[in-house]
This record gives sequence, C-alpha cells and structure tokens, in this order.
Amino acid sequence: MELSAREIAEIVAAEVHGDPERTIRGVAGLDAGAADQIGFLVGKADAGALAKTGLGAVFVKEVPDEPVSATLLVVDDPNLAFAIIAGRFHPLPRAVETRIHPTAVVGDGVEFDGPVEVGAHCVIEDGVRIGAGTVIEALAFVGGNCVIGADCLIHAQAVLYHGVVLGDRVRIHGHAVIGCDGFGFAVDKGRYVRVPQVGTVVLEDDVEVGACACIDRATFDETRVRRGTKIDNLVHIAHNCEIGEDGALAAQVGLAGSTKVGARARFGGQVGIAGHVEIADDVSLGAKTGVPQSIGEPGYYLGIPSLPAKETLKIWALWRRLPELWRTRKGSRGE
Repeated sequence: MELSAREIAEIVAAEVHGDPERTIRGVAGLDAGAADQIGFLVGKADAGALAKTGLGAVFVKEVPDEPVSATLLVVDDPNLAFAIIAGRFHPLPRAVETRIHPTAVVGDGVEFDGPVEVGAHCVIEDGVRIGAGTVIEALAFVGGNCVIGADCLIHAQAVLYHGVVLGDRVRIHGHAVIGCDGFGFAVDKGRYVRVPQVGTVVLEDDVEVGACACIDRATFDETRVRRGTKIDNLVHIAHNCEIGEDGALAAQVGLAGSTKVGARARFGGQVGIAGHVEIADDVSLGAKTGVPQSIGEPGYYLGIPSLPAKETLKIWALWRRLPELWRTRKGSRGE
C-alpha cells in the first residue's frame, strides 16, 4: 500500500508544507524512519530530531522556523493523525471469506452472519453466533451460546466462557478470560460454599481487552463494559461491575464486585477500587490510587485513600518532612 502526502493530508485534514506528491509506504519514528515513511512530532522537545530525521513526511502541530527536508503535514493533533494513518498501513485482520481450519472444532447450531475466519485448534461450542468479518485466531475457546458481533478480533488462546456477549469491533487479546466465575462464596462454619455465578458479561462496541485480563460474569444479571472503553493487560474486573463509555484502564487495575464507573474514566496502573462504590464521570485516578469509597465529583485523584490530587500532594510534602518536624519537636521539649 502507498499513499501520497496529498492523499494523507486529505484523510486527516492536514495542511501540506513541502512535496505533496511524496510517496509514503509505511510509518516509523523520527529517529529510525526512511524516505517513504511518515512519523509525527510529539512536541518542541523533538525539534532537534525533526531536523535530523530521515522520514519522508512528518505530522506536526506547527511549522518550525528552520527548514527541514521532510514534507510536513500540519494538524491540530499529530498523534491522532498518525494513529489514523498508521491504521491504514496496518489494519486489523478482517474476514472476507469464511475459512475454518480443519483442526477447529465447531459445535452444533453455530451461526455465521457472514464471512468468518476460525484458526487452528479453536473450539466453538454449540449455539454460538458470530458476526460478519470476525477473526478468531488459533487455540481460542468460545463457550456455548456466546454472541460475537461483526468485525471482532479474538486473539490466540483467548477464552470466552458460555453466554458472553460481544458487540461489534471488539478486540480480545491473548489469554484474556471473559466470563469466568465471580469470586462469590458463602461461609458455613468456617468453610466456603460456592455461590453459582449465573449472569453474564457484555462488552459493547469497540471495547478492547488486553492480554491476561479477566472480566468476571455477574452473579445474576451482567457485568458490562460500555462502548469504546479500553482495558490494558492484567486488569481484573469483578462480578457485577459496570464501566462507562470511553474509559481507559491501565495495567493491573483491580475493581472489586459491583463497582460502578462512569464515562471517560482514566485509571493509572495498579489502581484498586473497593466493592459496591460508584465513581462519577470524568474521574482520573493516578497510579496505585486506592479507592475505598464512592467518588461523586469529576477530577484527578491520588493516594491511599484517594483524595483530590492537590490534597494528596500536600500530604506527601508534609510526610517527607516528618523526620525534620519530629526533630524540631523533640528539640523544643529539650529531649
């Protein structure tokens, strides 16, 4: 595949400075690119790299004062423009004809709504329905009566337990487990008695789930991840949780049961949230933040327990001074 700088500019509404007919065949970073590749400038910190780059074209927010050899494409958000064009050069696989590997096991009553690809040694149990364009890679498991939408991508060795529902364009990375039992037990004289988890998991359109992430089925109704939310590797979402639209949960985030998270959540790595709490829309949590109670206002929160970031930063500043303050106290008492 190849595009001219002019064609790229038309796709992302960029302004071209330089040769509009320069041919681009791929994407690369500023310091490792070739004359037929395009990259992007993150900010002024990379201005020196822009002058030295071997790339044929670069997305920038503004034209630098010094001339450069690359064709520049000026856009409001170079990172977004790069993402769009990189997706053109490296599209996700999509089934255009039905291909079932001879080693795959496909159960009774499985329905394909259009072209579907099923890789080697996959198991698709009875009653599953799969939308057009979906690709299921080698060794994946799809439990009975699952519903998978159009243009989904189930990577190798991912697992969908029975009855899981995926919307369109959902992507599940390798070794993720969707629909495993929630951690539900009653106690009888000190011994645990399993509470059957009879609900399901629903992942709406354009959700992405990272490698080795686990999303538990609900005890009765559903665990739901709403449209567009992105879940990183090694995230755990417990039973009966609900995650709002367009969220982003970084690696090792853990949500205890029945947590309700609003839209546009931004959770850093290793955030932990207690069960049965509610998080408002537009809440960001810094890495390792612990949330023991509901958060009702949008904003940026830090610390254990979570507080508005400005309060936590003040506490941390005082905490670092505790040895000094203790010495001062002892001195004032003549100790």
